[in-house]
Amino acid sequence: MGHQHHTTFQIDTLLRQIARPQLGLVTVDQALAVGIDHSALARRRDSGALVPMFARVMRLASVLPTYPQCFLGAALATPGSDIAATSAGAVHQMPIRPDAHRPVVSVGASRSARTAGVTTVRQMVPLPSRPWHGVGLAAPASTLLLLPRFVNEDTVERCLDHSLAHRLVSVKEVRKLILAHTPRAVVGRAHLLDLLDARTDGIGHRSKLEQRVGRWLDRAGLTGWKQNHLVDTPGEAVEIDFAWVDRRVGLEVSPFFTHGSRAAQARDIERRQLLLCTDWRIAEATDSDLVNASKFAGTVAALRGLLLSPPPPSRALAVAQR
Repeated sequence: MGHQHHTTFQIDTLLRQIARPQLGLVTVDQALAVGIDHSALARRRDSGALVPMFARVMRLASVLPTYPQCFLGAALATPGSDIAATSAGAVHQMPIRPDAHRPVVSVGASRSARTAGVTTVRQMVPLPSRPWHGVGLAAPASTLLLLPRFVNEDTVERCLDHSLAHRLVSVKEVRKLILAHTPRAVVGRAHLLDLLDARTDGIGHRSKLEQRVGRWLDRAGLTGWKQNHLVDTPGEAVEIDFAWVDRRVGLEVSPFFTHGSRAAQARDIERRQLLLCTDWRIAEATDSDLVNASKFAGTVAALRGLLLSPPPPSRALAVAQR
């Protein structure tokens, strides 16, 4: 686009229009394309109205910085890249601490793109991705494939279980993607395949964490539980991690949902409401409760209180007696 003489108001309006679908970000090339020249951008950088992020990528100062915005900026600064690994995991609401790493993007094997402040991974085989705010975002299965390069085995397992629980991926899908690569191309390949093998029939009863919780319950004398018990509710069949069926008391082991998305939280609330409709009383153990047996003592106390109290009268029975 040729040189244009925009007023200050017009320049600011154009910048906001560019930034609106990009979480408040603007690239130099996008600004030049609508007739905003380098000097106009420099004046706004000097005044603090535009905040430099990565090469040729800026943030409107009026928009607060966020981690997703940082990941998007990294991809915009690296043309032809996809947000990948830990960064993609954070976007997909996997249980990853985004402040523990730099933004990560992936590029094709023929590319040698490098951007200051961004970790770039070259991929021999293209990984599935999807559009996200004008850039590519690695699909959940692709994200899991790259995670072992950046995080420990426990975090990989947590992210896999989160993805399976929220139906972001299937065991078959992730295994197929792994097997499409040569063994040397997938860091942590053996561990990933072992995790998938252990979850072929689901993630609940095979979880090492749930096995540990089961031992803690038995040691506390809270025996007689049934694992992965299905309850028929008015809306759907809801699975409870540990259930004392005759007392209608359940325990949900939910370490991965503490920092979940709003959608995940809404699903959890809906499940709780469905269980309440069938007179179930539910205790929940999250990250802080599951560190060790000592931390789990609070959950044990809550469960003991529920188990000692009489179950509520069945609503179905109450209706029948009217």
